[in-house]
Amino acid sequence: MQRRDAIRLLSLSALAGAAGCANAPDAGAAARQSATPGFVPDVEFTLTAAAGEAAIFPGAPTRVWRFTGELIKGPAGTLQGLPGSYLGPVINLRRGQKVRVRFANRLAEDSVVHWHGLDVPEAADGHPIHAIAGGRDYVYEFEVINRAGTYWYHPHPHMRTSAQVYQGLAGLLIVRDAEEEGLGLPGGDAEHLCVLQDRQFDTGNQLVFRGDNMMEMMNGFLGDRVLVSGRPQPTIEVAAGWHRMRLLNGSNARIYKLAWSRDLPMTMIGGDGGLFESPVRQTVLTLAPGQRADLLIDLTGIAAGTDLHFESLAFPEADAGVVGMMGMGRGMGRMMGGGASASAANGAPLRVMTLRTRAGAGVRFRVPDRLSRFDASWSSGAGARTRQVPLVFQQMQWLLGGRTFEMNQVAPDETVAAGSTYIWEFMNLANGMGMQAAHPIHMHGRQFRVLGRSGGQATNALRAGLADAGWRDTVLVLPGETVRVQVTFSNYPGLYLYHCHILEHEDMGMMRNFRVV
Repeated sequence: MQRRDAIRLLSLSALAGAAGCANAPDAGAAARQSATPGFVPDVEFTLTAAAGEAAIFPGAPTRVWRFTGELIKGPAGTLQGLPGSYLGPVINLRRGQKVRVRFANRLAEDSVVHWHGLDVPEAADGHPIHAIAGGRDYVYEFEVINRAGTYWYHPHPHMRTSAQVYQGLAGLLIVRDAEEEGLGLPGGDAEHLCVLQDRQFDTGNQLVFRGDNMMEMMNGFLGDRVLVSGRPQPTIEVAAGWHRMRLLNGSNARIYKLAWSRDLPMTMIGGDGGLFESPVRQTVLTLAPGQRADLLIDLTGIAAGTDLHFESLAFPEADAGVVGMMGMGRGMGRMMGGGASASAANGAPLRVMTLRTRAGAGVRFRVPDRLSRFDASWSSGAGARTRQVPLVFQQMQWLLGGRTFEMNQVAPDETVAAGSTYIWEFMNLANGMGMQAAHPIHMHGRQFRVLGRSGGQATNALRAGLADAGWRDTVLVLPGETVRVQVTFSNYPGLYLYHCHILEHEDMGMMRNFRVV
């Protein structure tokens, strides 16, 4: 096949595939859900999604979409604003609390809220089947049964998740419990909440998103500026002591290979699902879209006025991005007018933020050898049924198990019993033209454990920073790899999702239902 024919075929087939890849819900298809009379919440608040503006750069304000909240019932610190940020309020909850969220969609399109990482009933999980039209409301009710940890919330309407998150709809959700509080971890000014997102802006300070370009969707949309909790590459003055950093990769598609300047080591104490059993010390951290990391750093003894840069180190683009297909991919997007040259490639070195030490002593702390005891439900998984899920690009779409998303469809091997334990093997395969990409796979409803990895390139630069310890809800599967995870499914019956958390891949249909019965 000639190169010009391949380009023409790709552009035409991608457009056709996008048109038929899924059944999107009709506007306002989901009826308003009223508060349950027998459900007595400990915490209740409103959460509104609407258009707004934010002063991100000097000059004209940036048009964004944002979540805002108002507390109706509960502790005063339940909703916490992030200074200078257009992101949604940080939602602070405790394990065991019953929560009611009155969601008001004031956008001009359908939306729904997903509580990423939480084990909640189907009606509260944010499946796109429950998306509501602009001007309508929805009530979420759930009990916080997760361990203490860093979670987040974002919209999940099918074929519009990437655009809505990119426009600003996202926020952190922190769960606390007595086990974590017993460690006396650094808090207050020594606890930093960092949502990492890359964005593109035009000369008028407006966000640039090319969701109508199929090459951008196929590769995943990348920016050239890193925002930390809505602020561009901030410099934060800190005391010379111990600090805790809660990190979320809230980017649409970028994978970060994070490290501190001056070879400052990181002590990783937790991930997606809360504390590790024991601390993990490393100098580099690979963080894929949707993943979280809980880090400690020790700045004790560093002279006042010292700048410590947090950076995403360079790595080969092919280690994370689309490869193969006769050398086409992001370069081909530029040929087709995708404008990808305005973005920084996946693997380009980027400065994330800077900590500048100030005079005065900071928090003193000693990292314990044991952080947590694992959930009592964890076992070796001996005798658990195994299911293989190939990840591959075929028929101009990214597929899960050879299938694409359909709103109500569940295959027999995607039906599981409540509380049952499975081993799922995610197999990242190349298609006939060698086309392949790294995929962060997210499962709704329950955390899982990574059992092991096999295959792939030993030289992949992202391997060194992978953190698979503890409980996860999102795992990065590198090109050529098979990753085995063990999951005990929720006791809540209903329809849940698993999908690639490169949001453009998700919107293209790299998402499937599983049903808990």
